[in-house]
Amino acid sequence: MHRVVAAVVLLIPASAVTIARLFMTDDSDTRKALDQIAADPSSQRVVVWLGFLAALTVVPAFLALARLARRRRPVLTTIALGVNLAAYLGGYAMFALDGLYLAGAGVPAQQRDGAAALIDATWSAGAAGLSTALFVIGHVLGAILMGLALRGSIPMIGWLAMILSQPGHVVAFVVFQNVVMDSLAWGLMAVCFAIAAITVLRTSDDEWDLPPRRVSTAFHAGTS
Repeated sequence: MHRVVAAVVLLIPASAVTIARLFMTDDSDTRKALDQIAADPSSQRVVVWLGFLAALTVVPAFLALARLARRRRPVLTTIALGVNLAAYLGGYAMFALDGLYLAGAGVPAQQRDGAAALIDATWSAGAAGLSTALFVIGHVLGAILMGLALRGSIPMIGWLAMILSQPGHVVAFVVFQNVVMDSLAWGLMAVCFAIAAITVLRTSDDEWDLPPRRVSTAFHAGTS
Protein backbone atom coordinates (compact mmCIF):
# COMPACT_ATOMS: atom_id res chain seq x y z
CA MET A 1 0.00 0.00 0.00
CA HIS A 2 2.82 2.41 0.85
CA ARG A 3 4.31 1.93 -2.62
CA VAL A 4 0.96 2.81 -4.21
CA VAL A 5 0.79 6.00 -2.14
CA ALA A 6 4.36 6.87 -3.15
CA ALA A 7 3.54 6.29 -6.82
CA VAL A 8 0.46 8.54 -6.64
CA VAL A 9 2.40 11.31 -4.89
CA LEU A 10 5.14 11.13 -7.53
CA LEU A 11 2.61 12.00 -10.23
CA ILE A 12 1.39 15.21 -8.62
CA PRO A 13 3.95 18.04 -8.12
CA ALA A 14 5.62 18.44 -11.53
CA SER A 15 2.35 17.77 -13.34
CA ALA A 16 0.59 20.43 -11.25
CA VAL A 17 3.24 23.04 -12.04
CA THR A 18 3.25 22.05 -15.72
CA ILE A 19 -0.46 22.89 -15.93
CA ALA A 20 -0.22 25.96 -13.68
CA ARG A 21 2.43 27.56 -15.88
CA LEU A 22 -0.06 27.64 -18.76
CA PHE A 23 -2.46 29.79 -16.69
CA MET A 24 0.05 32.30 -15.35
CA THR A 25 -0.32 36.01 -16.10
CA ASP A 26 2.69 37.98 -17.30
CA ASP A 27 3.90 39.71 -14.13
CA SER A 28 6.64 41.87 -15.65
CA ASP A 29 4.35 44.84 -14.91
CA THR A 30 2.72 44.18 -11.55
CA ARG A 31 -0.01 46.81 -11.84
CA LYS A 32 -1.01 45.59 -15.29
CA ALA A 33 -0.96 42.00 -14.09
CA LEU A 34 -3.38 42.83 -11.26
CA ASP A 35 -5.82 44.39 -13.72
CA GLN A 36 -5.63 41.34 -15.97
CA ILE A 37 -6.20 38.97 -13.05
CA ALA A 38 -9.10 41.10 -11.80
CA ALA A 39 -10.75 40.81 -15.22
CA ASP A 40 -10.51 37.00 -15.09
CA PRO A 41 -9.45 35.73 -11.65
CA SER A 42 -10.22 32.09 -12.49
CA SER A 43 -6.84 31.56 -14.15
CA GLN A 44 -4.96 32.86 -11.12
CA ARG A 45 -7.07 30.66 -8.85
CA VAL A 46 -5.91 27.67 -10.89
CA VAL A 47 -2.30 28.81 -10.41
CA VAL A 48 -2.75 29.27 -6.65
CA TRP A 49 -4.43 25.94 -5.99
CA LEU A 50 -2.16 23.92 -8.26
CA GLY A 51 0.81 25.66 -6.64
CA PHE A 52 -0.53 24.68 -3.22
CA LEU A 53 -0.93 21.08 -4.39
CA ALA A 54 2.61 21.05 -5.76
CA ALA A 55 4.05 22.55 -2.57
CA LEU A 56 2.18 19.96 -0.51
CA THR A 57 3.51 16.96 -2.45
CA VAL A 58 6.93 17.93 -3.81
CA VAL A 59 8.91 16.97 -0.69
CA PRO A 60 7.29 13.50 -0.34
CA ALA A 61 7.81 13.01 -4.09
CA PHE A 62 11.54 13.72 -3.86
CA LEU A 63 11.78 11.46 -0.81
CA ALA A 64 10.28 8.68 -2.95
CA LEU A 65 12.77 9.42 -5.74
CA ALA A 66 15.58 9.27 -3.21
CA ARG A 67 14.36 5.91 -1.97
CA LEU A 68 14.61 4.58 -5.51
CA ALA A 69 18.07 6.05 -6.10
CA ARG A 70 19.76 5.41 -2.76
CA ARG A 71 20.57 1.71 -3.31
CA ARG A 72 22.92 2.45 -6.21
CA ARG A 73 24.21 5.90 -5.27
CA PRO A 74 23.55 6.61 -1.57
CA VAL A 75 25.99 9.52 -1.23
CA LEU A 76 24.92 11.35 -4.40
CA THR A 77 21.29 10.70 -3.51
CA THR A 78 21.74 12.25 -0.07
CA ILE A 79 23.34 15.35 -1.58
CA ALA A 80 20.66 15.63 -4.27
CA LEU A 81 17.87 15.22 -1.74
CA GLY A 82 19.38 17.85 0.55
CA VAL A 83 19.65 20.40 -2.26
CA ASN A 84 16.09 19.76 -3.41
CA LEU A 85 14.65 19.98 0.09
CA ALA A 86 16.47 23.26 0.68
CA ALA A 87 15.11 24.60 -2.63
CA TYR A 88 11.47 23.65 -2.15
CA LEU A 89 11.18 24.20 1.60
CA GLY A 90 13.14 27.44 1.41
CA GLY A 91 11.36 28.66 -1.72
CA TYR A 92 8.12 29.46 0.08
CA ALA A 93 7.96 32.96 -1.46
CA MET A 94 7.40 31.62 -4.97
CA PHE A 95 4.11 29.99 -3.94
CA ALA A 96 3.03 32.67 -1.44
CA LEU A 97 3.32 35.46 -3.99
CA ASP A 98 0.91 33.71 -6.36
CA GLY A 99 -1.73 34.10 -3.66
CA LEU A 100 -0.70 37.71 -3.08
CA TYR A 101 -1.36 38.52 -6.75
CA LEU A 102 -4.84 37.04 -6.45
CA ALA A 103 -5.55 39.00 -3.28
CA GLY A 104 -4.19 42.22 -4.80
CA ALA A 105 -6.39 41.81 -7.86
CA GLY A 106 -9.41 41.49 -5.59
CA VAL A 107 -9.17 44.98 -4.09
CA PRO A 108 -11.00 47.93 -5.72
CA ALA A 109 -9.29 49.30 -8.84
CA GLN A 110 -8.35 52.57 -7.15
CA GLN A 111 -6.40 50.64 -4.50
CA ARG A 112 -4.43 48.43 -6.87
CA ASP A 113 -1.53 50.87 -7.14
CA GLY A 114 -0.94 50.27 -3.44
CA ALA A 115 -1.36 46.52 -3.84
CA ALA A 116 1.14 46.52 -6.71
CA ALA A 117 3.60 48.55 -4.64
CA LEU A 118 3.25 46.06 -1.78
CA ILE A 119 3.88 43.10 -4.08
CA ASP A 120 6.94 44.78 -5.62
CA ALA A 121 8.25 45.58 -2.13
CA THR A 122 7.70 41.97 -1.10
CA TRP A 123 9.68 40.73 -4.11
CA SER A 124 12.59 42.99 -3.22
CA ALA A 125 12.54 42.23 0.51
CA GLY A 126 15.58 40.36 1.80
CA ALA A 127 13.82 37.18 2.90
CA ALA A 128 11.67 36.89 -0.22
CA GLY A 129 14.63 37.60 -2.49
CA LEU A 130 16.72 34.97 -0.72
CA SER A 131 13.83 32.51 -0.90
CA THR A 132 13.48 33.08 -4.65
CA ALA A 133 17.22 32.71 -5.28
CA LEU A 134 17.32 29.56 -3.16
CA PHE A 135 14.42 28.08 -5.10
CA VAL A 136 15.84 28.88 -8.54
CA ILE A 137 19.41 27.76 -7.87
CA GLY A 138 18.46 24.78 -5.74
CA HIS A 139 15.74 23.64 -8.11
CA VAL A 140 18.10 23.61 -11.10
CA LEU A 141 21.08 22.05 -9.32
CA GLY A 142 18.94 19.64 -7.32
CA ALA A 143 17.11 18.28 -10.38
CA ILE A 144 20.38 17.63 -12.21
CA LEU A 145 21.89 15.88 -9.19
CA MET A 146 18.77 13.77 -8.66
CA GLY A 147 18.73 12.84 -12.34
CA LEU A 148 22.33 11.66 -12.07
CA ALA A 149 21.53 9.76 -8.87
CA LEU A 150 18.65 7.93 -10.57
CA ARG A 151 20.83 6.43 -13.30
CA GLY A 152 20.29 2.69 -13.31
CA SER A 153 17.36 2.90 -10.92
CA ILE A 154 14.81 3.99 -13.54
CA PRO A 155 14.87 3.77 -17.36
CA MET A 156 17.23 6.20 -19.10
CA ILE A 157 14.42 8.30 -20.59
CA GLY A 158 13.32 9.14 -17.04
CA TRP A 159 16.55 10.38 -15.48
CA LEU A 160 17.58 12.04 -18.75
CA ALA A 161 14.28 13.95 -18.85
CA MET A 162 14.97 15.24 -15.34
CA ILE A 163 18.41 16.52 -16.34
CA LEU A 164 17.28 18.05 -19.65
CA SER A 165 14.41 19.89 -17.98
CA GLN A 166 16.85 22.34 -16.42
CA PRO A 167 18.42 23.69 -19.64
CA GLY A 168 14.80 23.92 -20.77
CA HIS A 169 14.03 26.31 -17.91
CA VAL A 170 17.05 28.46 -18.76
CA VAL A 171 16.14 28.64 -22.46
CA ALA A 172 12.49 29.41 -21.63
CA PHE A 173 13.28 32.30 -19.29
CA VAL A 174 16.61 33.72 -20.44
CA VAL A 175 16.37 33.29 -24.21
CA PHE A 176 12.66 33.34 -25.08
CA GLN A 177 10.92 34.47 -21.86
CA ASN A 178 8.09 32.12 -22.72
CA VAL A 179 5.92 30.44 -20.07
CA VAL A 180 4.72 27.77 -22.51
CA MET A 181 8.31 26.63 -23.03
CA ASP A 182 8.80 26.66 -19.27
CA SER A 183 5.70 24.52 -18.95
CA LEU A 184 7.29 22.05 -21.36
CA ALA A 185 10.41 22.00 -19.20
CA TRP A 186 8.30 21.17 -16.16
CA GLY A 187 6.64 18.54 -18.35
CA LEU A 188 10.01 16.84 -18.74
CA MET A 189 10.28 16.65 -14.97
CA ALA A 190 6.76 15.20 -14.90
CA VAL A 191 7.92 12.49 -17.31
CA CYS A 192 10.70 11.54 -14.88
CA PHE A 193 8.28 11.44 -11.96
CA ALA A 194 5.81 9.34 -13.95
CA ILE A 195 8.45 6.81 -14.95
CA ALA A 196 9.63 6.69 -11.35
CA ALA A 197 6.03 6.04 -10.25
CA ILE A 198 5.79 3.09 -12.65
CA THR A 199 9.12 1.79 -11.35
CA VAL A 200 7.89 2.04 -7.77
CA LEU A 201 4.75 0.06 -8.62
CA ARG A 202 6.87 -2.63 -10.31
CA THR A 203 9.24 -2.86 -7.34
CA SER A 204 8.51 -5.60 -4.84
CA ASP A 205 7.98 -4.74 -1.19
CA ASP A 206 11.17 -6.62 -0.31
CA GLU A 207 13.26 -4.58 -2.75
CA TRP A 208 11.57 -1.30 -1.77
CA ASP A 209 12.58 -1.84 1.84
CA LEU A 210 16.18 -2.83 1.13
CA PRO A 211 18.95 -0.59 2.52
CA PRO A 212 21.66 0.95 0.28
CA ARG A 213 24.01 -1.58 -1.26
CA ARG A 214 27.20 -2.09 0.71
CA VAL A 215 30.68 -2.17 -0.71
CA SER A 216 31.64 -5.79 -1.22
CA THR A 217 34.04 -7.57 1.13
CA ALA A 218 36.24 -8.30 -1.89
CA PHE A 219 36.71 -4.56 -2.37
CA HIS A 220 37.66 -4.13 1.28
CA ALA A 221 40.11 -7.02 1.04
CA GLY A 222 41.68 -5.54 -2.05
CA THR A 223 42.17 -2.13 -0.43
CA SER A 224 43.38 -3.33 2.97
